[in-house]
Amino acid sequence: MHIEKFRNFIEESILTIVIFFFLLFTSFFYFKFQLEKEIQTYLTNLKQLYATQYDTIYDNFNKLSQNSFYGIINKPEIYDLVKYAYKQDSELQSFYRERLYQKLISDYIRLKEYKFYQIHFHFPDNTSFLRMHEKDKFGDNLTKDRFSVKEVNENLKPVYGYEIGKMVDGFRFVYPLFDEKLFHIGSVELSVSSDFFEKNFETSFDVDVHFLIKKSIVEERVFKEYLKIFDISNENDEYLYKEDKTKELNHFTNENFYTNEERNLIKIKMKNSENFSIYKKINGNYIAISFLSIKNTQNEKNAAYMVLYKNSDFIKQVMNNYHKMILILILISIIFVFYINYRYKKIQEEKNKEYILSQQTKMVALGEMIQNISHQWRQPLSVISVLASGLKLKKEVNILEDKEFFESLDGILHNTTYLSNTIEDFRNYFNESLEKRAFNLKDTILQCTAMFKEDLNAKNIILIENLIDIELFTYENDLKHVLINLLKNAKDFTKQGVILVEMKEEKNEIIIEIQDSAGGIPKNIIEKIFEPYFSTKHNSSGIGLGLYSAYEIITKKFNGNILVENRTFDYNFESYKGACFSIILDKKNLQ
Repeated sequence: MHIEKFRNFIEESILTIVIFFFLLFTSFFYFKFQLEKEIQTYLTNLKQLYATQYDTIYDNFNKLSQNSFYGIINKPEIYDLVKYAYKQDSELQSFYRERLYQKLISDYIRLKEYKFYQIHFHFPDNTSFLRMHEKDKFGDNLTKDRFSVKEVNENLKPVYGYEIGKMVDGFRFVYPLFDEKLFHIGSVELSVSSDFFEKNFETSFDVDVHFLIKKSIVEERVFKEYLKIFDISNENDEYLYKEDKTKELNHFTNENFYTNEERNLIKIKMKNSENFSIYKKINGNYIAISFLSIKNTQNEKNAAYMVLYKNSDFIKQVMNNYHKMILILILISIIFVFYINYRYKKIQEEKNKEYILSQQTKMVALGEMIQNISHQWRQPLSVISVLASGLKLKKEVNILEDKEFFESLDGILHNTTYLSNTIEDFRNYFNESLEKRAFNLKDTILQCTAMFKEDLNAKNIILIENLIDIELFTYENDLKHVLINLLKNAKDFTKQGVILVEMKEEKNEIIIEIQDSAGGIPKNIIEKIFEPYFSTKHNSSGIGLGLYSAYEIITKKFNGNILVENRTFDYNFESYKGACFSIILDKKNLQ
């Protein structure tokens, strides 16, 4: 029973529940969307900031390399030593190499302060002549390993960009060398190590940076003895990196840092040469990770990647705000559940209260109904008694005729039918049916007034009924309950005079009026007339529930209204004053 009541309550409250959960899920998805939007905007801005810084650093070194080339290297006393050494025996080449080294050593030391750690001279056939950073490493042909050197010596134009050499990777600025007669005599390279870019970003942005280099390129070009400084990247196993093991932040060295799904995503984006950013939560902290593609001198856009790890307080704050909003939504949901439960209990309490009041009202009416039945049964029972006694007496003296016998039986049957109908009317009044049904309003009112006619006749009260035929589809028994309460009140207060019952239709309303001639209700209590336990009768005559019950039924079950006012009216040239109760029903609620 309880489950059935709760199911009915849910069905009645379904619109409220649907709207609540619609707003709840809409809020959730809105906050989720805003979270992703804020984080993605932050990551995009961070990626653009890094890209701008990278371009700025690269452009500055490009300009510095040009100034160094034209201001220090591109002089006869420098490039003539390369010219004279070309195609000489090893002894002469060593002589010119040493002289070139001595001439440049002071300038090279100053250039190292500007992060140019490598000045490398090459012959026209791409053979290494002098490495200022490793002067004992020379004589190796760079044709296969150094595209930039080969390109400059073939096309006689400068080449700039990232490139990995036989020992280090870095940003190469390679220039062709010409003598005074503009004969090509070789090339020279000024290089900045990728380590400088790492340190610059780490200092400027409080990030952890490293370069990823394509594994195939490293294995093809780097001296074998230098391969041991490279490790396989945990971001993408097709790339290698080298890193200072003493650094505090080594997010990328943890092989469990990335999931397989994340590694696959990174690999796809790097294969497509994309610049992108992602974020991860590690040990309660959020880390923003940006990947910047580095184009090499051969125009390979994904030859290398610069990867930047940053502890992000912004993402942490955004996530905390999001979790707070989710917590608020959960609390609102819990409050709503408690509210629904509270509302359900409150409605059940109200319904139980209304049911108790209704039953109390009916019990009060029951005594009245029994009294009415006794009045209505008195005459038919007397007739039946007289007819039965007459039949018995005449049968005993043997004077009973057939015609008189049958007439007496018809009279008895007629009166017993009347008594049965009275009982049926009584039973219908106390029927607890909750279903709507079709009925004629005029017939229903006549059934109600019939219960009081015997009593009204005994008190010399005239009942006037101005009724019209109106078909309704609603709760007939509840309407009967209201009508009988109002008729009973009118009968109790009217000592003699007139009770008027009328029906009328006005636009979209049906109005039922019950007017007595008892002098009216005092002005100081008329506004309280529909309150529970408020009675205008003596304490022994009423408990103040009839009008309250009528008001509750009409306003809540029928969505109508019930009003009371004092009116004066004329009947048979006499003037009467009394209370008029008006039941106003909206036709839209009766279909």
